[in-house]
Amino acid sequence: MNGKLLRLLRPKQWVKNIFVLVPLIFSRTFTEPGRVLRALGAFLCFTAVSSAIYVLNDIIDIEKDRLHETKRFRPLASGEVTKGQAFILMALLLVLGLAVAFAISTNVVLCLTTYIVLNILYSLFFKKIVILDITVIAIGFVLRVITGAAAINVYISSWVLLCSFFIALCLAAGKRKTEKASLQESSTEHRKVLAVYTDEFLKGLIQISITCTTITYSLYTILEYNVQSPMITILFVVFGLFRYMQLVFEDDEGRLPEELILSDRPLLLSIFLFGVSWIIIFLML
Repeated sequence: MNGKLLRLLRPKQWVKNIFVLVPLIFSRTFTEPGRVLRALGAFLCFTAVSSAIYVLNDIIDIEKDRLHETKRFRPLASGEVTKGQAFILMALLLVLGLAVAFAISTNVVLCLTTYIVLNILYSLFFKKIVILDITVIAIGFVLRVITGAAAINVYISSWVLLCSFFIALCLAAGKRKTEKASLQESSTEHRKVLAVYTDEFLKGLIQISITCTTITYSLYTILEYNVQSPMITILFVVFGLFRYMQLVFEDDEGRLPEELILSDRPLLLSIFLFGVSWIIIFLML
């Protein structure tokens, strides 16, 4: 695959699909080769399908993207890739993703189909409706977690699902804030809902989402384990969330949430320590 088609798939966004692997990690089945393979297969399925949705979004928004300060350089908006090529690529990704999903589990197919339908509705309608737009984005992250659980046939805590929803809601609100910062006066021309999203409202939404994430994650560590050691990880979660909030509130360059996260050493360190602490806890349990 050449560079322009690869950029059309937005590989930087693939990191979101790590949520598919959450059930594998927290069910402690990552030592079982069969389940690891199915979880990785589900990850690849979701990567293919979500990339197809990104292609669809670019096809729908091609005219708006041509007026955007940075999105005009995307392969479709810049003319590097034709609509015909984009449609073929999208169809191939959908077929590939669903075919592999069918080989894993019919429940995975159901989850992916739900994600596809939801995002088509988002691209056509929901992204124009304030609050509903970011809610749908957050639901997409929850579907990633459910897909991962369906792939390996394990129980996933309701607290994990709620935590995933709120942290995704926080990221979505952060993205809207950075969009307003980057587009400034022309923000409403590109995305009409940005006219309703004031900075104060988005900051409040981020704060509430972070609070709910902290509460639901804390309850998960307290209620789902018979020992207190998992509660140690709350420290890294709280630090990471507060650091992300600081970065989003202070950013005036309009960087995307994933760019803020991957470029900040303190935040990356908290994520690393979070992972290391869970490895130690799993070894002790």
